[in-house]
Amino acid sequence: MSWRSAPDQPLRPGQWWSHPVIRAVVFVVVMVAVAMTTVVFEQDGRAPDWVYLTGQLVASVLAYAVVVLLLENRRPPVEVDPSRWRGLPVGLGIGTAACLVVFAVLWAGGWRTIEGTNSHAPLLQPLFMMGVVAAISEEIIFRGILFRLVEAGLGTWGATLVSAAVFGLVHINNPQATWWGAVAIALEAGMMFGLLYALTRSLWVVIGVHAAWNVMQGPILGSAVSGATHNGDGLVVSHPAGPELISGGIFGLEASLVAVLVWTAISLWLVRSLVVQGRVVAPLWRRRLTAGPAAPRW
Repeated sequence: MSWRSAPDQPLRPGQWWSHPVIRAVVFVVVMVAVAMTTVVFEQDGRAPDWVYLTGQLVASVLAYAVVVLLLENRRPPVEVDPSRWRGLPVGLGIGTAACLVVFAVLWAGGWRTIEGTNSHAPLLQPLFMMGVVAAISEEIIFRGILFRLVEAGLGTWGATLVSAAVFGLVHINNPQATWWGAVAIALEAGMMFGLLYALTRSLWVVIGVHAAWNVMQGPILGSAVSGATHNGDGLVVSHPAGPELISGGIFGLEASLVAVLVWTAISLWLVRSLVVQGRVVAPLWRRRLTAGPAAPRW
């Protein structure tokens, strides 16, 4: 048994402005337009990093608000309903636990060395960049927009695969990115975040997991994060050791085979939960052939 429609889809799906392509275009246009306002803060062609980070965050939030409130007519949207805020600490707990498990296995196996601590490690900007901006804006883009729009046509499984693949590909542009790192992050975080969102229909939860995972591995445990930062820059001074396939190398914990296995185990549990609870949205062509139960508002 599967849903005919998820609870995070437009309330009036027959209107032209609720078409997935229209919603995607509007989101991109609004986000780019808002982000470009950061140029007013530039001096000599450059603005402080916090300006660009804040601009990215505000742009993604405002663009999402335009799509869900105006085009989809959902007030409040179920995935960010303020009454469901408890999903945030739950997600923070999941992300923290997963990162600690991966780090502990790597350290115990000799694939991660701890050289001490650094009480002078920068925290404020990394916390804002990885724990707030990246977690919120990326989850809005990849789960709040991409996953939902693709799911309307290809169903839950198709949306999971597409959003995971795109999530992995965008990380290939990071300074220390590797192709294996991009594949690994698609297999672990890309798949798991999509499945977790499909099960909970809550951006609160996935933002919490994403934020905790980023902050724990980078600013706290000293790992590179998605090839965008360097190893050894956290409160804990640590570095990869041994084969890069296991340690993650310069890309960070996310390129570790250990991380892939841990996240894959979680993803398999999520797949089972989705099937057992009947929360899988079938592809559009199957929904047109069969009349399944309407999605509950939960």
